Amino acid sequence: MNTVQMMRQILFKPLDFFYEIQEPNRLKWSQGFILILLAFIARMASLLLVGYDFETREPYQISYLHEFIWIFVPWITWSLSNWSVSTILDGEGKFKELFIGSAFCLVPYIIFIIPITLMTNVLALSEETFYNSATIFIFCWVGLLILIKVKVLHDFEVGKLIMITFFTLLGMAIIWFIGILLYGLINQFISFFLDLFKEIRFRL
Repeated sequence: MNTVQMMRQILFKPLDFFYEIQEPNRLKWSQGFILILLAFIARMASLLLVGYDFETREPYQISYLHEFIWIFVPWITWSLSNWSVSTILDGEGKFKELFIGSAFCLVPYIIFIIPITLMTNVLALSEETFYNSATIFIFCWVGLLILIKVKVLHDFEVGKLIMITFFTLLGMAIIWFIGILLYGLINQFISFFLDLFKEIRFRL
C-alpha cells in the first residue's frame, strides 16, 4: 500500500489503518517527513490564500520559519513524549509507529484546510461562523485520530488512554521548557563570549 492509499485509509478506516501499520516494514521514515512537509505547505497556503475579509495577518507578517517550527516541533515532541511515557506505562507502540502515525493524523488538515480557506474568498464576513466551525472540525478530527492512534498502538483501555494523554502533554511541556531554557542559556553564553572578544580586540 502506497502513501496515498494509506492517507485515504486513515480518513475512512482509521482503526484498520493503525492496526495494519504495526505489521513489519509497513511504514517508511520518509513518509513522516513528507507528510509534515505537506502539512507545512497546507498551512502556508491557508495563510496566503485566505480571503481579504478573513485575514488576521498581512503576508509580510508571516514567517515561514515560525510556521514550520509550530508544525515540526509539536510533532517531534509529542512523538518523543508519548513514546517515553508509554514505555514506562507498558505501552506496546514502537517509536517508529508513533512517529510516523502522528504525521498521518494530520491528513485531514492536509487535504481539507486549503479548500476551506479558498471558500473565504466567496464568503461574506457575516458567514465567518461557517469557516470557523469547519476549521474547528478539522482540528477535532486530527485530535480524534491521535487518540485512536494512542489507543490502538499501545492497546490501552479508555481510562489509561486519558491518563497517558495527560502525561504526554505534561512531558511535552517539560521538553519545551527545557528547550527554551537551553536556548536562553546558549544565547547568553554566545553573547558573553562575543562581548568578551570585542572587549579584548578593543583593548589590543
